[in-house]
Amino acid sequence: MLKEPTPFVKFTQGSIANPGTFEWTDPLKTPAGATPYSGKVAVLVNEYTQSAAEFAAMAFRAAPRTAVIGSTTAGADGNVSRITLPGDLHTMISGLGIFYPDGRPTQRVGIVPDVYLKPSPADLRAGRDVVLERAMESVK
Repeated sequence: MLKEPTPFVKFTQGSIANPGTFEWTDPLKTPAGATPYSGKVAVLVNEYTQSAAEFAAMAFRAAPRTAVIGSTTAGADGNVSRITLPGDLHTMISGLGIFYPDGRPTQRVGIVPDVYLKPSPADLRAGRDVVLERAMESVK
């Protein structure tokens, strides 16, 4: 928790008053608490991180002393709406645009880490989790 509510995401949504256009929403804010956590936080992500996990990474990043570590996420955040097509085929689309409060997009871009780190084939063969190791170093 943070001492003050802190904006971490804003959306674009389709305009009912002017179909075909989009409008910005007010930013969502993190909750505030009387005794905010004062320690360091490491958020681990990679290219398989998507949807709600990307949204959570954005919220955690709003706090000071937080570092996002790993590789850029999938860029697949936002709600989804299911569409049924002829032949009982189904697809899904996102109905919202997801952005940082300053307007930087996350959809199709992903959450870009503060510390870019990706395990090498040698790391994987050796059973090393270099992302976790770096995260543990960062919170000490």
